[in-house]
Amino acid sequence: MAERRSTFAPGAIVSLWVYVRVALIVGAAVQACFAPLEPHARPPIGWGALAAIFGVCSLGFVLVLGIQRVNPLSEKTWHRPSWALNPFNFRDPLQFFDLGAYVCLAGAFVTIIRLAFSAVPFYAESLVPLAMGGGLFLGIHIIPIVFRSKFSTRPSDGRGTR
Repeated sequence: MAERRSTFAPGAIVSLWVYVRVALIVGAAVQACFAPLEPHARPPIGWGALAAIFGVCSLGFVLVLGIQRVNPLSEKTWHRPSWALNPFNFRDPLQFFDLGAYVCLAGAFVTIIRLAFSAVPFYAESLVPLAMGGGLFLGIHIIPIVFRSKFSTRPSDGRGTR
């Protein structure tokens, strides 16, 4: 695992994956700076659809990882999300979805700030990334409770357990 000495604290080691995650989150925020602000969905997305998106992202995520739980190619034990772990290790899927939630939220917050300072009126569709990211975060917190036996009680070295 590639590591670099951090300039933030003397002697602290920051994983390469922290830099990768920050770069992807910043990239999503920058992309949201240039995305068109007008609504695109026909018919328009309403508050009920936002609630459905939130629910599908949280509960659907639990169902999808329930299938992954019995996948023989999956790690024997999963780890709680950590910025020091590889988010592209699909044998430990919570890492990837944790990054995805942050990416969705970064884009959502930039879009909301842009809407606040623009002449475009507020519309519910602008909150879709917020509903998706929030739903994923809720699912990420439900998964270790539902699948307690699949989670490691000790921190990972980032290389997996297989």
